[in-house]
Amino acid sequence: MTAEPKSEADLIRALSEDLALEILASYTPEDFAQADFTSLGEAAVYLTQHSSGPGPALLDLIAKIQKAAGT
Repeated sequence: MTAEPKSEADLIRALSEDLALEILASYTPEDFAQADFTSLGEAAVYLTQHSSGPGPALLDLIAKIQKAAGT
C-alpha cells in the first residue's frame, strides 16, 4: 500500500510511475533486445541531478494537458 500524495507534484510523480510500469509491462523480452537505452540513461541522469521535481518532458506534457483543458 502506498502513501497518499501530499501535493500535486507527488500525485503527478505517482501517476507517471504507474504509467511507466504499465508501458514496461506491455513489452516482451524481444522488444528489449532491440531497445536503445540512451534516452532512458539520460532520463536517469536527469532524475539523479534534479530529483526535487518533474522533468522537462513531464512539464511539457502538463502544459499541453492544461492548455487542452483550458486551464
